[in-house]
Amino acid sequence: MAEIRLGTSGWDYPEWVGKVYPPGGASDRLRYYAGLFSVVEVNSTFYRLPAPSVAASWVRRTPSRFRFAAKFPQTITHKLRLVATEEELARFLAVLRPLREAGRFVAALLQLPPSLPFEPGTVRAFYASLPSDLPVAVEFREGSWLCPESYALLREFGLAHAIVDGPHLPIALETTAPFAYIRWHGHGNPLWYDYTYSAKEIADWVPRIRALEAKVGAIYGFFNNHFRGDAAANCRTLAEELGLSVPAGPRRLL
Repeated sequence: MAEIRLGTSGWDYPEWVGKVYPPGGASDRLRYYAGLFSVVEVNSTFYRLPAPSVAASWVRRTPSRFRFAAKFPQTITHKLRLVATEEELARFLAVLRPLREAGRFVAALLQLPPSLPFEPGTVRAFYASLPSDLPVAVEFREGSWLCPESYALLREFGLAHAIVDGPHLPIALETTAPFAYIRWHGHGNPLWYDYTYSAKEIADWVPRIRALEAKVGAIYGFFNNHFRGDAAANCRTLAEELGLSVPAGPRRLL
């Protein structure tokens, strides 16, 4: 059976106070979050890279069983568009180093811009620039990436196709690496993430995840619909539907 870890994209949301965190707030939201879930996707690295010492503090503030994923910075994906990224990539890898050295890192998410079409030469060169031992999941947001040559490049370099539930592209349960990476964005209009998944929508994911279990050794999934604390609530519901054990400790969603 594959290891399954479910969490949310980010943890530091003010609107989670009183819904995920205690009404008076939590002195350390990450520490409190780690009592609820077993993994988190760090989305702040997309907007601005912290000092490596900050990543080291994440390790100290969470239990040894807890794991991290982190998004590539938008300078690599949206500004440089995968070209001449050596300096920015080195900065990102320096931030990841404390997580990786502690054995607490599961994957880096390469979230591509919807304005970037698939160009085989550019993509191959960028994939080749990544450390061969860095687990990476690639999220497509433009239709031309959903082609055999694109998937073949993922398999060649051992990168995972990020399986996405959102309004922009169809759900594609394609596996290209030893692990699967899933993101639930929601279907809100106009904001994707302003969305509450129904019980049926959550239940529909159970057989999909069971099918993925037969193909990979690990599954990492993240809910990105953070409004009102929906990501945390929907994540916990799916974990219960899958019969996953919750982290040890007394904490529960409010």
